[in-house]
Amino acid sequence: MTDEKYKELSCPQPTFVVRSLRDNPDYTKCPRCWHYTHEGLHNHDGLCDRCCNVLIESWPDHESIPHIKQRRAKPKERT
Repeated sequence: MTDEKYKELSCPQPTFVVRSLRDNPDYTKCPRCWHYTHEGLHNHDGLCDRCCNVLIESWPDHESIPHIKQRRAKPKERT
């Protein structure tokens, strides 16, 4: 094995940093899925926006739909 080949094979591998949102107080986990979000949750069940979209598309008669639509109609407040 040549020195160049050895250096090529022994070079450090790229490292990845994984951040967990679980312990971050700015993020909330949706109770329906694995998704963590920092945006406001859109209904009284605390579902994320993606799960709210699933409810609206798949179960339009669900009891949460009027609340979701009312919450989305309000403009977001800036802090």
